[in-house]
Amino acid sequence: MNTPLSKDSQHFLGNLRLYLVANGKNSDQIEEIMEELEVHLFEAESNDKSVEHIVGSSPQEYMKQISVEMPADYMGWLKYIVLILFGAFSYWVIDKALNGGIEFTVIEILGFPFAGILSLLIYRAFFKYMASKEVSIVKQSMLLFVMGMVSIGLFAGLMLVSEVYQTPLITLNDTGNVIAVMVAVFLFILISLWSKTWVSIIFPILLFGPALILDSTDYPENIKLVVSSLMTMLGILLYCGMTLRKLKNE
Repeated sequence: MNTPLSKDSQHFLGNLRLYLVANGKNSDQIEEIMEELEVHLFEAESNDKSVEHIVGSSPQEYMKQISVEMPADYMGWLKYIVLILFGAFSYWVIDKALNGGIEFTVIEILGFPFAGILSLLIYRAFFKYMASKEVSIVKQSMLLFVMGMVSIGLFAGLMLVSEVYQTPLITLNDTGNVIAVMVAVFLFILISLWSKTWVSIIFPILLFGPALILDSTDYPENIKLVVSSLMTMLGILLYCGMTLRKLKNE
């Protein structure tokens, strides 16, 4: 194409891509649909026709129709579930190692997969909503913040319940802690290579970096906790916003 698509067409294609990804469709099939629609939209605009000429008066209904016609990529979703669970487990291991040693309870082992899968379903619902509605940048940022806080709250709640109802199951010694951290770091690298993104490297830095930096200062513990938490949340919010915008513009 010699002439770029209009802003409306680019906006629709970005939302459609996000909607299909959130609905668990195969990435190769998504690319085929995007390329085909891009051609149709370009031809329509070349003839002075709007996006509505291709997608109708309701882009949301058009996105739903395409989604229904495409088969669900269950294996793709399974990969994401495994990716998230192993990634979150690695964060968990490092966090425990940095805070007194690694010890797993029955509640943590049983609740961890539940919290991970529920977080994934929450992300899916939020992304579907943002793709199918006209959402401003401010509202989009607020939704990403809420999404992150809910996910963090699930794992924080799990840890709190585990502290209240202590049921130790596995306790690692110093050597075990070192080995577990090495395995966690290896998993981060493996996930990064497999997913071809930096997310599994950036998130540990955002989660543990601020606390490690502030630990070397003389600030009171409550100030350290508040500042490190704010730095982590703002970093995650910024990264999620940049990733979402990049996904919609691909």
